[in-house]
Amino acid sequence: MTTLTQSGPPMVSGRKKLILVAGVVVLLVVAGMLVLRQVPSTVSAPLFVLVVILEVIIAPLPGGPIGYLGAARFGFWNAWPLLYAGNLVGTTIAFALARRFGAPLFEEHVAPKTRARYDRLLDGNLALLWAVYALPIAPVDVLSVLAGLSRMSAVRFLVVAYTGFLLRTALAAYLGSALADFAGVSTAMSVIGIVFMIGLIAWLWKREGQPQGGGTRSTP
Repeated sequence: MTTLTQSGPPMVSGRKKLILVAGVVVLLVVAGMLVLRQVPSTVSAPLFVLVVILEVIIAPLPGGPIGYLGAARFGFWNAWPLLYAGNLVGTTIAFALARRFGAPLFEEHVAPKTRARYDRLLDGNLALLWAVYALPIAPVDVLSVLAGLSRMSAVRFLVVAYTGFLLRTALAAYLGSALADFAGVSTAMSVIGIVFMIGLIAWLWKREGQPQGGGTRSTP
């Protein structure tokens, strides 16, 4: 006869830690963007690009609102090229790291269902893959990592990603700047930050609630 025992730390404790981390990240991002309003764009713009690059490389972190925050801060025409550059550099690095170091570096952070869904996309129509990068219909940072783990050629992937990001970053820059024009920069950034925090906590809560590989084991 065999029994199943649960391994790993208590789920509730893990959720509390992740929620705390999420709150700290959001507060730092929002506070940082508000502070950047007071410094010249020659300093704040490169810092914003760096934040975007890091967000893309840390693939599990939902990063859409970071782009909206930057657009609210810098305006459409300034934010668009910054967002585009940050996403291009971050995506290239994430793809290269995944291809160089393989699954152990990233796989533990990707839910099995997410990987299965994106694997089907990578094996499917290139036009559909381009649409996912061009339109904000699904997170693409994890997809960039999984592309690096797949057999897709680097040239094909980067052409799809680079051209798709032109539209995706333009839409993000437009939405963030439009909200700032409507409600004011400070209000827009506060609203986006709150939405980011709620969404990130919900995402982390759902992620922690999913069964993890090796979560159960048989004992005699």
